[in-house]
Amino acid sequence: MKAIVGLTLVYVIVIAIAFSAFITSRGSTVDNVLFGEAVFALPMVISSVLAVAIQRATARRILLIFEIAFSIFSLAVFVSTFTGEHDAQYQLVLLAIPLVGFPAIAIAGALAAVSPRRAK
Repeated sequence: MKAIVGLTLVYVIVIAIAFSAFITSRGSTVDNVLFGEAVFALPMVISSVLAVAIQRATARRILLIFEIAFSIFSLAVFVSTFTGEHDAQYQLVLLAIPLVGFPAIAIAGALAAVSPRRAK
C-alpha cells in the first residue's frame, strides 16, 4: 500500500515539475500543471484510489505492477520525445501516455476487482 501511494506521489510531483518548468506555452504555468495532471497523472491517481478501496493483497499487487509499468512507459516516452532533435509534431507521441494509460488502468482495475482472495 505504501509503495503504491509513494509511487503515485512521486509521479504526480514529477509531472507537475515537468509541466511547470519544461513545457511552456502561452498559457499560465498553473494551466500547464493542471493539464499535465489531468491527462498524464490521472491513471496513477485512479490506481492509488483503487488500492485504498480494495483491501486484498493480490489486487494491490496487480495495481502496483500497473503503476511500475506505467511509470516506466511514461519515462520512456518522455525521454524519447525530449531527447534528440525532433520537430514539433514529434511531441504528439506524448498523447500515447493517456491513450495507453486509461485503458490499462481500466483493465488493471477490473483484474484487481475480480482477483481471488487467498485462503487463510
